[in-house]
Amino acid sequence: MEITSSQNKWIKLAKSLATKKYREKEQKFLLEGLRTVSLAIETGQICHAILVSSDVLSQNEKTYEFEEIAPVYSVETGLFKEIAQTENSQGVIGIMSIPEKLGEEDFLELLGKEEIDSLIMLDRLQDPGNMGTVIRTADASGFSYIILNKGCVDVYNDKVVRSTVGSILNVRFVETVNPVRLIESLKLLNYNIVVTALKDAKDYKRDDNYSVKNCLVIGNEANGVSEELIGSADVCVKIPIFGKAESLNAAVAAGIMMYKISDAKSST
Repeated sequence: MEITSSQNKWIKLAKSLATKKYREKEQKFLLEGLRTVSLAIETGQICHAILVSSDVLSQNEKTYEFEEIAPVYSVETGLFKEIAQTENSQGVIGIMSIPEKLGEEDFLELLGKEEIDSLIMLDRLQDPGNMGTVIRTADASGFSYIILNKGCVDVYNDKVVRSTVGSILNVRFVETVNPVRLIESLKLLNYNIVVTALKDAKDYKRDDNYSVKNCLVIGNEANGVSEELIGSADVCVKIPIFGKAESLNAAVAAGIMMYKISDAKSST
């Protein structure tokens, strides 16, 4: 099936999904790249259509295998460039369903049934590159659930999705309405709440900062973790700065902390 018109419904849909408003309305997002789309299909993600640049379709037989999962459309090369999200596109875009995010109650019920020992809460993280890096690092370090407080950038923003390099398919997201209330509920489930802060904080290297089950809280790039969440913490930790920088990038700090928690957990 070939698409040559910008008025085609799939092209119009793909263009609309560049904005959060339509992603939320349609509950769909764009996933770009042959390997990433293949991974999504292999992991059982719902795919509605696959758009392939006509020059790529003629050169890559693997794209025909997608027809078993979803309709594959050959898109005229110039038209494909209008919907591509990267400058040097691989020529493959999947129109995917956004997986359902967990609400607080469902998440707490899940935690009561399953042994999940490492969580991360993001407090108003706004930079798409940082969000994508945190998601990728969470996946790598064994944090499979990410709690999103109000004010976080949309995780299905195209820049976020690209920078996760496929890891967005391997984690689940939890949306919280009242993060302080959620933290208090996590404490009742024996989670140790670890907040990164600058004042009155312990050295992050100390293993006694961590417990068997931990929830790490990472704050906004400019303002850090909110005061109310700091007040709810079991322990505040800081990563030392040896040079002249005022602070660490939020995603870098999150990565250091996630690996430290994973390491400390293995030694408890």
